[in-house]
Amino acid sequence: MNSFRRRTGRAALAVGGMATVAMLLSPALASADPAELAAPLLASDCTFAQVDAALHDKAPQLAAMLDANPSRKAELQRRFDQPVEQRRAEFQRLVDENPGAAREAENDPRAAGLRETIQAVAAACHNY
Repeated sequence: MNSFRRRTGRAALAVGGMATVAMLLSPALASADPAELAAPLLASDCTFAQVDAALHDKAPQLAAMLDANPSRKAELQRRFDQPVEQRRAEFQRLVDENPGAAREAENDPRAAGLRETIQAVAAACHNY
């Protein structure tokens, strides 16, 4: 369970949710590229504060996990506050450096929910 929380936290972070969510946040959609999973947030022009607010509204449990890890949240914010191209490049570097985690994420059956969450957060973040 602790390992699942750690992976979920990383995935949520990268994706900002997140997003990052993925190598940073953990599960990804079965047979999906982790970058594809995180794409809506990686390409978003929302601020981290907007993404965080949308995450609290759309996925409060995931937001609570992120809030419970202030150092990871700060790291995610640092990464998310980079320009989009730099954010994408760093995410891809993390995927490339962690092929085992990427394979694990690709085969995680819980990923469908994360994909929907990432899309919902990315679609709503401009409202905050």
